Amino acid sequence: MATVVLDAYSKAYPSITNRIRASITLSNDVAIIDSIIETGVHNARVWHFPGLPRNNYSFSLDEIDGSGVPINNLALFDVVPGTIDGTLVRDDEQIQVDTTTGFDSGLSSVTFDGTGGKPNYIGWEIVPSELDGRGILKEGLDYTWNKTTGEMVWLQVGDTLQTGTYYNIHFNPIINPAGNSVPTINDFTARIIVEDDNILVEDFGNTIIVEPSGVYLELQLPDITTVPQGRALSIETKAALGYSVSCVKILKEGATTINFLRGNLLMMNNESLQIYRFNRGVGDDEWRVRYPSGNFATVGQSISDDFTQVGVFCKQLLDGSIKNKYQYARIYEEVVLNLPGTQVVNYDDWATGNNKYFFSLANSANPANADKFYFPDRRGLFERNNNSGKSGDYRDDQIKVSNLQVTIPQGNSYTGSGGTGRFGRGSVSPNDVIISVVGTLGTGDETSPKQYLINKYCLI
Repeated sequence: MATVVLDAYSKAYPSITNRIRASITLSNDVAIIDSIIETGVHNARVWHFPGLPRNNYSFSLDEIDGSGVPINNLALFDVVPGTIDGTLVRDDEQIQVDTTTGFDSGLSSVTFDGTGGKPNYIGWEIVPSELDGRGILKEGLDYTWNKTTGEMVWLQVGDTLQTGTYYNIHFNPIINPAGNSVPTINDFTARIIVEDDNILVEDFGNTIIVEPSGVYLELQLPDITTVPQGRALSIETKAALGYSVSCVKILKEGATTINFLRGNLLMMNNESLQIYRFNRGVGDDEWRVRYPSGNFATVGQSISDDFTQVGVFCKQLLDGSIKNKYQYARIYEEVVLNLPGTQVVNYDDWATGNNKYFFSLANSANPANADKFYFPDRRGLFERNNNSGKSGDYRDDQIKVSNLQVTIPQGNSYTGSGGTGRFGRGSVSPNDVIISVVGTLGTGDETSPKQYLINKYCLI
């Protein structure tokens, strides 16, 4: 990554006894990218910021109070980096009409400025070729190109983009000398959190390792406008000491949106993610999540495993266990509270009838159980793909039996002597006798097909 050095000279400020802070922000933002705070005597000096990513910056020198609030601005100016050392090259790109964003059939002009997912060719001299037709286009005859705005206009009368046509874009090298510096912000630091805490602006670009001292912990995100855009915070979680399960809930400030799945962010043990600020426009900030590793999108799904409860992670046996709604906050808030009302039961009614095959709410009338809820107990049962009920409905043993019967021929009546008699009514044309039969099926204590045993879990 190409970087730049920002050096700013300031005179002495012998009359100032407060601290002085030099800070860097992006030119279109107020979030501080980097800062240097000077205490004590304020002599003339150079404020040195090496390893900044190439961008346009604003530099501010401020006298600050004990809380870090600016009380007197001493300097404020914008900084634009020079060009890159040596030759800057870029590989050719192939784009297709109606496939590449913004490159649509029927148009006679296109702007390649990177907005809305379009290619960004601003700053480059290009040589376009029509691969399916006339070959290399001639600037000034076939098209015009504005490298400042990224606008390309076709000049021939009736010349418009045709569906499916491929174009090759060649980029001429850019040669401009300037200075670079060695990156200094690529490495990161990490801090451990064990109890409820605030996520700091300084944490972004670094890592938080969360090791709760109990089964539940909350982290408060900062004011989103104070966080530099695109600077990600990594969060890793670990179960509380002595516990196999713990939950970390990340809270947003005010009406700010977490644009991820259901809009909530709850992490169980041994999970990780990165969260960063994204701005869609003026006053339109949101938190976004990337690289999530865990059951964020699959919480509540049922799976099978050969391991017992001791050997698994972020899974709970469907064995009727009673759990705390904070320790298991993600499945309780994301799944249980969002199930249809007919698929959950009250805590105090869970053991009644067939209710144990459902989740329960954490709503016991007994204060000692007010924060507890039941997982379903579905041990010893076979699953049936639902087509006329709801998940968790119980169905008792059934055997579909046709009308069983036995036919016994009567035969003719006995005539003669010395022989064995035959069952009959003495009729030359006897009728058959049809009788119902009661029998015993099987040798076990339940009706079942051939089977094997497996442990059934719910992802938490």
